[in-house]
Amino acid sequence: MKVLVLGTGKMGYGLLKDLSAQREVTEIVAADANIEAARAVVAKVASDKVKGVERIDVTDKKAAVRLFKGFDVVAAGIPRQFCDQAIAATIEAGVDWADIAANFGTIFSQNEAAEKAGVTVVPHIGLDVGTDRVLLGVGSRKLDEVEGLYVACGGFPQKGTPGYYNPINYKISWYWPFAIAGSLGSCKVLRKGKIVEVQVLSDPTPIEFPEPLGKLEAFTNSDLMDTVEHLGLKGVKDAYGQTIRWPGHCEMWTKLKDLHLMDKEPVKVKGVDVSPLDFWEALGNKWLQFGPDEGDAICQRVIVSGKKGGESAAYTYEFMDFGDKKADLSAMARTTAFPCSIVAQMIAKGQMKMPGVIHPAKIGYDEKLSDTFFKELAKRDIKITEKFTSPFN
Repeated sequence: MKVLVLGTGKMGYGLLKDLSAQREVTEIVAADANIEAARAVVAKVASDKVKGVERIDVTDKKAAVRLFKGFDVVAAGIPRQFCDQAIAATIEAGVDWADIAANFGTIFSQNEAAEKAGVTVVPHIGLDVGTDRVLLGVGSRKLDEVEGLYVACGGFPQKGTPGYYNPINYKISWYWPFAIAGSLGSCKVLRKGKIVEVQVLSDPTPIEFPEPLGKLEAFTNSDLMDTVEHLGLKGVKDAYGQTIRWPGHCEMWTKLKDLHLMDKEPVKVKGVDVSPLDFWEALGNKWLQFGPDEGDAICQRVIVSGKKGGESAAYTYEFMDFGDKKADLSAMARTTAFPCSIVAQMIAKGQMKMPGVIHPAKIGYDEKLSDTFFKELAKRDIKITEKFTSPFN
């Protein structure tokens, strides 16, 4: 299996680590706009399977098509704003694709082109969005009627580490601008059968996981209507997603917002126009990076509720993960890059003969595909529990 890894940042590193460890993967090429940084990452991975490093600008479609041709699949860890263009190039090249970040609001416009080209594209198969949508598909498949969809997910410093004790109880484990954006603005979600607008950070909700996490805080900042739409679910009354952080996150970030540190509008500093948000991003990139001896934690809970056998019922899925110091992999890299790597390999092996742009929930809705996906996650020590609740148990 010949794989192109597109993007060699935190998640691209995870893709390279996982793919190079798989017997079926025989050749990997890494590509990034920053070739020097890519070479440093490849040297850190230190695998003979990585045969080359290429500089690529995915906005140059002709160059991208030339690069993509000849690979069995592209596994991408590039930022969201570049995914649509890169996917258009991989479709033209006739090469299959899986990524961790594509925009559901735009990418399905390429479904017809992918179908005609016989190319399988699985967008945003990471952690959240990604594994959560697969789990929503599993729970929806197992119920007779689906009435509620809920996801809560978060990544943050492990308890007792310097990051846990810093003023905002947070350090950067993935794309920092998106982490900031997750605590800004408002979102429209489905509650009690109606679309309502919720101000992000306005509903801090206690949520608890087993130790070493314990008591945490969740807040609503996303909808799950993409799953409702792509699974064709009828009768769903509640569908929303929450982000999980250490307690106090909503209060702290509200204060930061009230201080206008998240404003986009520039202010003049010593004669120079500076956006407070740009300053905050730069400040975080400098001071909120994980140190070599620090660890991050991941947790996710997915609940699908409705009817089974005419009675109220629900499936709850849950897991936690922690940074792997021995393998030099963060929990965020493991739980975001590994699902993408697994699906890329499933496609390349012919286990997903589904031309078009395929929503991750459809993997969960297919029993054979979901079994393969979760068995592969378990092999990587990401084990998800399932709990069924109904009046009968």
